[in-house]
Amino acid sequence: MFKQIISGLSVVALSLAVSNTAFAYKQESYSKQVRVEVHNASSTSLNLTGIYKLENLTTKEMFFALPNTPVTFSQVNGEVSIYQSGASMFSANGFALHALTGNEKMVVFTSDVDGKKGATADYETVKSYKAFQGANFVNEFTNANGEVWYSITDEQGASSWVPATYAKIAEVSSLPLGKTPTGTQFRGSFNVVKSGSTVQIVNRLDLENYLKGVIPNESYASWHQEALKAQTVAARSYTLSKAGILSSTTKDQMYKGYTSEQKSTNSAVDATKDLVVKSNGKLVQAYYYAASGGKTANIGEVWDTAQVPQFVSVDDSIEKSPYDNWTVSIPKANILKKFGFSSTDVLLDVKLTKGGSNGEVTAVTAITNSAEKTITGNETVMRNVFLDANNASLKSSWYDISFTKPSGITEVSVQQTNGTTDISSLTGASVQTATGVETIPNGNVNIQTNEGIVSTTGTTGGIDTVTVKGKGFGHRIGMSQWGAKARADAGWTYDRILKHYYQGTTIEKY
Repeated sequence: MFKQIISGLSVVALSLAVSNTAFAYKQESYSKQVRVEVHNASSTSLNLTGIYKLENLTTKEMFFALPNTPVTFSQVNGEVSIYQSGASMFSANGFALHALTGNEKMVVFTSDVDGKKGATADYETVKSYKAFQGANFVNEFTNANGEVWYSITDEQGASSWVPATYAKIAEVSSLPLGKTPTGTQFRGSFNVVKSGSTVQIVNRLDLENYLKGVIPNESYASWHQEALKAQTVAARSYTLSKAGILSSTTKDQMYKGYTSEQKSTNSAVDATKDLVVKSNGKLVQAYYYAASGGKTANIGEVWDTAQVPQFVSVDDSIEKSPYDNWTVSIPKANILKKFGFSSTDVLLDVKLTKGGSNGEVTAVTAITNSAEKTITGNETVMRNVFLDANNASLKSSWYDISFTKPSGITEVSVQQTNGTTDISSLTGASVQTATGVETIPNGNVNIQTNEGIVSTTGTTGGIDTVTVKGKGFGHRIGMSQWGAKARADAGWTYDRILKHYYQGTTIEKY
């Protein structure tokens, strides 16, 4: 009698299920997809808001991942493993989690389970399911044994009952999000793949939503809306000009996802939708940085590349920032180490070569009692020549230095056949002595002058500290963020700001 009642109920439930075989949720797709690494570790996880479609990238099988329960990933024997609610799966190529939007309930299976014709185990099996598979939730029933069963309809239209012991009910969200172990939530979808010996989480999402997680971290949300718009157009242009997986750090653009979004910066993104910087109809990789210090740089001078018209030095005296002028002390030990000298060498002199039009440094020479060495390179190299006591690099390549030279060698130079040479730079020079021509092996010399004998030996410890005074923060190519703020505060529109920093460009739809 009981089985007949259940059977009758099952028939009613199944007839309702069959009429609703089409799932209402939608899988997100992105016309301008951005991929950005948001976490990389030996073991990592995502805590989801809303059900996600889970794809095994090796077998191409489709499953589901539950919300509000950590989905853990790690590498096991060269494969990516996934674990959630007692179920696990492996894939050599990793997994994709596709964001779903909607508002329907679904049943996701936490282990392998058989779908039955009725709500007890002795009914005939309709279909067997694997862990992580799922189906549309139709109804819930508690049988005479006190067991809870779910009535389901899968994506192929098959209807059955499954015990709640092996399944969980969850909902598709209208705003699907994934939270990494750092506590940061990100919009969109994810790929979880091998990266060397670690597991990498790559966030996949639409360009405009990506920018909403960038702008409040590259500018201040409290800044003038025109400055935020200028920042948005520059960031959009930069993003579209890049291929592959972006970094979520300043290696590309600082991205902190949905967690960091602000109303003012979201408005700037929406107001400039699809707008980019172009030169002669071509997309410009719109470089930007914190502060110029009063003038932007010529790209050809500080990056050792061809000079292009949109990245020429322009006046930025309107800019006011915390980086107008900065000073840092550099210990001699760091200089000796950087140039490859022994820690026991005496630092006698440091010289700058300023190859940039504004005085940007393009080479640094260090002279010790043992040798003379020069480091040349782009602005990144020049910022890393001098490391402070915390091993932090300089804020820009636009700087001067000052220090106290050892007593006895200041302002003394020697006339040679090819010009004058500082006394501290005579290593390898040939000199006439009473016994013939000799080569100075290490720069230790005594020279007779009108004021007496000047010596590089026995000096009082050499240079102990170099003081660096500079301007600006960043590579100083393209748009200054603090400069954009100053211009917006002065009444400039975002497009006028952009055209100033990127000379000869236009602002157009991409």
